[in-house]
Amino acid sequence: MKKEKLSTNLYNEFISGLNLIGIKIIYSEAEVKEGFSPPAKILIKEKKSYKKLEDNKFIVKHEYKLSGNRKGEEEGFIINVIYNITYRYKTPITKKIFSVFSEISLPLHTWPYFRQFVHEMTARMGLPPLTLDLLKLE
Repeated sequence: MKKEKLSTNLYNEFISGLNLIGIKIIYSEAEVKEGFSPPAKILIKEKKSYKKLEDNKFIVKHEYKLSGNRKGEEEGFIINVIYNITYRYKTPITKKIFSVFSEISLPLHTWPYFRQFVHEMTARMGLPPLTLDLLKLE
């Protein structure tokens, strides 16, 4: 079955009528194993979902899980954080719009916060402060 593409005009209309209301952390955890020290291979996983609210609003739940491990070993440290981002819209969000939005626009809103969180938490965990790339690149 062929996947239907989202029209550029529809997406641009959605983005031009979108207002970010707020971003907040709703969950975080960080753990470093006893005796772990860098260097480490870094792996980042994400989960994204949205829920429509009243008054032309929707909320996005964006989870980042970062782990670091040395070759052949289990995770030496993890940082997990979940953000709730609330938006107001003029053009209603759909699954198709969210699919594009979550890959293109959402990281521009959450990545800087996650990047700062990782830098601060690794320092507080007694590790060298980890500075992630300025932009999330695939």
